[in-house]
Amino acid sequence: MPFVGRAREKRIAQDVIETTGGAGCLFTGEKGIGKTALAREIAARHDAVVITASPNERMWQYSGLSALATGLSGERRSAVDTVLARSHDWPEHLLAEELSRTLHLVHDEPDVVVIDDLDQVDSASLTVLSYVFGRLRGTGLSVVATAGTADRRRDFAGLRHSRLERLSFDESLDLGRAVLGSGAALAVLATVAGSVGGDPAILSRVRLTPCEAAGDDPLPFPLRLAEDESDRRGRADREFSDPRVAELMDLLCTGPVFGHDRLRAAASALGIEMGTLIDAGLVAVHGELARIADPALRLRLLASLSADQRSRLHIRAAQEHAEKYPATHLWHRSHAEPDADRERLLVAAVDLARDGEPSAAVEFAERALGGRIDDASRCGLLVDLGEALVMQGHDVRGQHYLRRAGVPSDPDVRTRAALAWLRATTAADQIVDDAMLRVAAETDDPRAAERLLCESARLHLWRGETERAHDLVVLSVARGVASTETALLARLLDELGADVLLPVTVDTGLAANVAEGDTPIEQELLALSTAVLREEYATVRRGIHALLERRPRPQPYWRDQLRRLLVTTEVRGGDPVAARDAVTAWRREWVPGRPSEVSDVLVLASAAALDPLGPGAGELVRRGRDLSRREGTPTPLPWFAVLEGGSALAEGRFDDAVASLEAAREAVPCEDPSLLRCDADLVEALWLSGHRADARRILARLEAASVRTPRRWTTLAVARSRAVCRSDRDGAAAFREAEAIWRTDDPPIERLRLRAARDRCLPTTDRPVLRAAPRPADRGRSLTAQERDVVALVSQGLRNRDIAAALFISLRTVELRLTGVYRTLGVSSRVHLVALLHGASLP
Repeated sequence: MPFVGRAREKRIAQDVIETTGGAGCLFTGEKGIGKTALAREIAARHDAVVITASPNERMWQYSGLSALATGLSGERRSAVDTVLARSHDWPEHLLAEELSRTLHLVHDEPDVVVIDDLDQVDSASLTVLSYVFGRLRGTGLSVVATAGTADRRRDFAGLRHSRLERLSFDESLDLGRAVLGSGAALAVLATVAGSVGGDPAILSRVRLTPCEAAGDDPLPFPLRLAEDESDRRGRADREFSDPRVAELMDLLCTGPVFGHDRLRAAASALGIEMGTLIDAGLVAVHGELARIADPALRLRLLASLSADQRSRLHIRAAQEHAEKYPATHLWHRSHAEPDADRERLLVAAVDLARDGEPSAAVEFAERALGGRIDDASRCGLLVDLGEALVMQGHDVRGQHYLRRAGVPSDPDVRTRAALAWLRATTAADQIVDDAMLRVAAETDDPRAAERLLCESARLHLWRGETERAHDLVVLSVARGVASTETALLARLLDELGADVLLPVTVDTGLAANVAEGDTPIEQELLALSTAVLREEYATVRRGIHALLERRPRPQPYWRDQLRRLLVTTEVRGGDPVAARDAVTAWRREWVPGRPSEVSDVLVLASAAALDPLGPGAGELVRRGRDLSRREGTPTPLPWFAVLEGGSALAEGRFDDAVASLEAAREAVPCEDPSLLRCDADLVEALWLSGHRADARRILARLEAASVRTPRRWTTLAVARSRAVCRSDRDGAAAFREAEAIWRTDDPPIERLRLRAARDRCLPTTDRPVLRAAPRPADRGRSLTAQERDVVALVSQGLRNRDIAAALFISLRTVELRLTGVYRTLGVSSRVHLVALLHGASLP
């Protein structure tokens, strides 16, 4: 089986091994986390052997040292063998000193030793190795070790410690694909990955039939696991030392959810406080339902139960839920009555998905699909389930159930299925458009037809496909279904330079809409998007935050759209700090396994390009280009070219900047503000590359556009471009005139761009002494994650003492990190740092 994931751990091991003078690291983690697999992978990469302590040898003193010697080579091995041969009766401290001295005296090629389960070697060897490993520098020996825990008496302080965490969701997908085969459906992989909680030992034991893995047959729940010798251990070896807790967890593990009040009653009868289980991280509660917090623990508990034990627990759980929780009652009864009708289980799955319990919903659905359900009901309920999962942000699993629903015969159900599919898809290609148009033509509900057309148009707009969005809005008008949503889309297209003549109008007062609370959220989003293009950033921020705080809470699908729009707002507003915070808040709400869309990558890259503290947008731009080409959607490429052109200009590669920016402008015919903004960079790049006549021509085009589109950003862009084109004649005076038009509410990034243009265009003798700090990339490195944490708190106005308390570090550490920040960013004080972050004038 191929090794997957663990990039961080492999990087740590690589750093240790490349320290040829001698160093070591210790990876600790729970049983089954993959320590042995990691040790074997590192050994294979560096042509080393894995030293494993045998439990049978623990009784022999210094047996661990003998095993270590077998992993050495050349003179180093001979020297260690000689020491061990004459030290059988030596005390531990004397042997430790002699062994360390010997390793320092040997002059041989660097050696790598990989030790698995270091904590399992004999006690005497542990004491000696703890001393030796603390003094590896100068020995030429690199040690990579794994252990369950670091011994408190022998903490191996000389080794770099790193705890192995469970696999990420993406790593679980990769391992699941290796376990289940390349034919496994993505939705099945996502379900399995979510059900094992990132535990590689459990995931590697999952067994599905080819039809189950492909998604053609229902999944077995609980998941079918290969036999393991630990499954049938006695209760003394089980997960819990308290038999009362073990009894309660056995009952809880038999189902995906359990009634909270019923679980509390069962715990009380055993003398257990529910709060204790919740605080210990064993039980999670969501509304009226409780479940085992760790999915992997649930599977381990289930695997350790016999068939008879499971049967008795299902009967008891069914009795506990008989009155108040009919769906959970049916779940447990279905294990005793496999031929019973399971329609109500599928209804319960839909309800669970809508209530934010997607994993439980999938278990209920798969259990239901394994039994008898009327075909018509099955189709409609699967559409409901797919739609609910999409709105909860689980697009892959939502599409899976929409596909299994087939083609609904009911036009209304078919319309809802088409709308859900549109929202789940990452690419509105011709096939999707044709299917959507066919469904829109078949429905008798004009509102449903308009919603389909407008949703498709909005998806095209997010991908920059203005012409296709324009055609869909025109089609909505031609079919006579246009109303408020179509009018809002038309207004948005008008701001983008694509005129649409509509027979309907709408008053989109944002404040009124937000206050009323009854306007459909998709219409709110369109109105806010239009306001972004009109530079009404404060209004948009208030509107987005009002919608995010609305009760009931918007569904995750809409929250994702709102968060993305907020990032776009801060990027267009030119505030690097606000954009960074908006990206952090957006990422925080992403569900595991969220697919990467080109439009998302473009928004993230635009935010990264603003951030003077980040690593830049290069990697995101490359990923976005790859996604565009892979999906066959070239429309976003000009926007990525704009970002590349801006980076090239900042790095002094003026010819590259001209090539990228001109290609972007030629690729999009309409005057989209996103591309008009790059004209100021194009003017400067042309000017600095010696094409000054072309620079003046682009300036004239930008001035004409500013008359047609009178916005604040056009005023600032024209001012910067005029200063650049006058710099050869008027020098610093041209830039002082451009600075004179700035207001305190102008985008901070535009001020920084003007300063950068001044530095690039003016001779060194004409520049002011104090200049804006260059990007970290210009100074050789980016800020570390710890330094960025400190800077983020500085930007919020916190003092050093407050920062130390917030980050749980010493005051001295804060001061040292700030010193590194000043050196990296080229600023001399806290005042200059804040000025760089917020774009204020330097004193």
